[in-house]
Amino acid sequence: MTIQKHALIQRILEQLPPEERYSFSEHQIKALHHSAISLPKANHTINIRWSIPFPGQGIYLVFFAGKERRSRKRLLADRDFQLLPRAILILASLLGCAVISCLAYSQRMLAISKQNSASNLDESSNIIHPTVVPFKYNQDQCETSFREWKDGKCIDYEHNHTF
Repeated sequence: MTIQKHALIQRILEQLPPEERYSFSEHQIKALHHSAISLPKANHTINIRWSIPFPGQGIYLVFFAGKERRSRKRLLADRDFQLLPRAILILASLLGCAVISCLAYSQRMLAISKQNSASNLDESSNIIHPTVVPFKYNQDQCETSFREWKDGKCIDYEHNHTF
């Protein structure tokens, strides 16, 4: 960790204009290195790092989460703490969850109603619905197809109304 902190101070010094950089004494530079080493390490509750290899160079993704330690004054100064965007985000998330829940509930109710209507059809299919078969013109044709000839018409007593 000390090498990384030394590298941080080194980069800071390299970014300074030459006249400012050379104005630091050796003692001041050592004090900067020492203070960088003694900085507390930021521990986050969630610290996820992914390296993704790509041809030529890789990229990395980092996700940190933890308790906010900055003061409200600093958050306002950094313009990080804006209540309206957060409130809109929370409300939009809640609205999205409500819409998804309503859609899932309506799909469930639709499935239940379809199931009930299908069971009602099954129950009503046991009811006899006699019908006249129009393409049987004589008694032999009618009785050969296991139907009944009555009053000069071929009657089918096993007719399913859902057919």
